[in-house]
Amino acid sequence: MSITRVLRGDLGPLRIPVFRQYWTGFAASCFGDGMVPLVTAFAVIGQGDGAVELGTVLAVGLLCRLVATLAGGVLADRMSRVRLMAGADALRCTVQLTLGGLLVTGHGSALVLGIGNALYGIGAGFFGPASKGLMPSLVGKELLQQGVAVQALTRSTCMILGPAVAGMLIPLAGTQSVYAIDAATFAVNIAVLLRLPATRPQEGAGEASFRADLVQGWSEMIQRRWVTVNLIVHALWNFGMAVFFVLGPVLANQRLGGPAAWGVVSAGMAVGSLLGGVMALRWRPHRPLVAGNLVLVASGLPLLALWLDCSTLWLALAAAVADACVVLLNTLWEATLQRVIPEQVLSRVASYDFLLTMMSMPLAYALIGPITGLISTDGTLLTGAALVMIPCVWVCLLPSVRRITGPAADDEPRVPAKAGAA
Repeated sequence: MSITRVLRGDLGPLRIPVFRQYWTGFAASCFGDGMVPLVTAFAVIGQGDGAVELGTVLAVGLLCRLVATLAGGVLADRMSRVRLMAGADALRCTVQLTLGGLLVTGHGSALVLGIGNALYGIGAGFFGPASKGLMPSLVGKELLQQGVAVQALTRSTCMILGPAVAGMLIPLAGTQSVYAIDAATFAVNIAVLLRLPATRPQEGAGEASFRADLVQGWSEMIQRRWVTVNLIVHALWNFGMAVFFVLGPVLANQRLGGPAAWGVVSAGMAVGSLLGGVMALRWRPHRPLVAGNLVLVASGLPLLALWLDCSTLWLALAAAVADACVVLLNTLWEATLQRVIPEQVLSRVASYDFLLTMMSMPLAYALIGPITGLISTDGTLLTGAALVMIPCVWVCLLPSVRRITGPAADDEPRVPAKAGAA
C-alpha cells in the first residue's frame, strides 16, 4: 500500500487544516498529561509521605474529575466547546505552575498537592466532554473513527514518552521542573485552541435550567438501550481490571522479583496501546460494538496470567494484548457515540459515559483488599477475570447492540473539502 493511500485513508484527518491545528495542541497537552502521574507520585513521596497520602491525593483528583464531568457536559452543550477547553486548560496550567512554585519554596505538602490535584481533576472534567463533542465539527461524520484513532495513537505515544522524560528530569532538575514543563504544554494547547474557530452553541442552548439539561442528557442516554447496557458492561470491566492494577504490583513483588518486573509489564501495556492505536486506524468492522466488545474479552488475559503464575515475559505479553484491545474498543465506542448521538447533547452523554463507567474503579480499589481476604488472591483474580470477560460476550448477544452498524469496511473514507465549526 502506498504512502499516499495511507495518508488519504488512515491519516486522512491530518489533511484537514483545522484538525491538524487542533492535533498540534492536543499532542502537546497529551505529552504533559503523560508526566502527571509520575511527577505527582514523586512530589508526594519527596515530602516524606507514603502510600496512604499518595492514594488520597490520587483519589481526590479522580473524584473531583468525576463530579466536574457532569457540569462539563452541560456547559459544553451550552457554549463554545473550543473556549471551554481553553478555559479548562488555563486552570490546569495555573495549577501546575503554582504547584511547581510551591515546591521550590518548600511549601508542597501532601495537603497542597491534594488541593492542586483536585483542581487539576476539575479542569480535566470540564475538558473531556467538550473535546469529545468537538470532534464531529473538526473531521465530519465520515472520518470520525480515523480522527478518534489518531487521537488514541497520539495519546498512547505520549503516555510512553511523557513518563520517560519525567523520569529522567526529576533526578536532574527536581519535580518542580516537570510541573513547569507540564504547564507549558497546556499553554501551547491554549494558544492553539484560541486560534480555532469558536464553535457556536446549539440553537436553544442555555434556555433550560442546568438541572433540566442534566435530565435531558440522562434521558437521551437511557432511551438508547445499546448505550446503557454498554455502560454497565464497561463499569463491570473497570471493576474487574482494578484487580489487576491492585494485585499485579503486589504479586510481581512477591513472585517475579520486584519493581523491575512490574516495569516490564507496564512497558508491555504501553507498547500494546501503541499497537492498538495503529490497528484502530485501519479496522472498520460492520458491527463496531459487537466487534469491539468481543475483542475486549482478551483484556482478561493478564488476570489469568497472574492466576496461572506466568513468567514476567508472558505477563507483559498478556498486558500488551489487553491494552491493544482496550484502545480498539475505546476507538470504536467513541466514534460510534460521536456518529449516532445528536451533536446538541453529545457532550452530556459523553460525560455520563465517563462518570458511570469510571466510578466503579475507586469503589473497586477500596473493596479489593477485603475481598481478597475473604476469597483468597486466586479467587479474586478469577472473579476479576469473569467481570472483565463474561459481560463483554453477553452484551454482543443483545439485538439493540447488534443493530448498531458502522461505515462499510470497504468504503474508502473521503476527506471533506471543508470542515467548519459547529
